[in-house]
Amino acid sequence: MTTDPATIHFVGNRIWWSVALFLAPIAGAVAGQATIAAISLVVLMLPSFIFFDTDRPWWPDGVRRATHDTVRSRSETRKLTLASLAALLAGVAVALVRPWA
Repeated sequence: MTTDPATIHFVGNRIWWSVALFLAPIAGAVAGQATIAAISLVVLMLPSFIFFDTDRPWWPDGVRRATHDTVRSRSETRKLTLASLAALLAGVAVALVRPWA
């Protein structure tokens, strides 16, 4: 099974943002401070701006073309937004329930 690089880029980006938005509220709840949640969110999200930047040499031309395709970009942005929102809500729910306490 082969997957094209553009799909890997978009799915990886969704996973990265979802994990960051899920873990940040939990880190804040464990520490007991909202500041820790904000700091951990920034720390977890910064690498995505470097790694998933399509101007990097490790992304082939197919990824650059796919990100400039307005129909696919709109669809992928919608998927990214929904996945991120679901992960953030799940992270906040876990942080509020605090199963470790």
